[in-house]
Amino acid sequence: AALFLLPGFDIFLFKTDADSVTQPEGTVIIHEGKSVLLYCTYDYSGSPVLYWYAQYPHEVPSLLLTQYGTSDEEEKRCRRGFSAKLEENSKSFHLEKNSSEVSDSAVYYCALRDTVSKATWELNKNLPD
Repeated sequence: AALFLLPGFDIFLFKTDADSVTQPEGTVIIHEGKSVLLYCTYDYSGSPVLYWYAQYPHEVPSLLLTQYGTSDEEEKRCRRGFSAKLEENSKSFHLEKNSSEVSDSAVYYCALRDTVSKATWELNKNLPD
């Protein structure tokens, strides 16, 4: 049986004045081994500081990556193959991974300072090809 990653996006939007972060998708089905793209756009009047957090099953949320690149080995390990690039022109910080894995099933949060948006990934083993 084929395994699939089934991201079901629950969208939570918290606003502080005019500051916001959003993930616009509904449910998206991703085949294991295929690329992943989770959208995150923001509205912020100053210099944005963005983060992606992941909450794996039965764990507390942990920092996945920040907009600032680093050569730190611990952060590289925590990234688990994910990357994101801050695009100030389009006001986006999309999360990407070239090849999805079952172990990527988690809740993903895009955060802009004190705002947060959530995307839930669930594994479903019974979907047909």
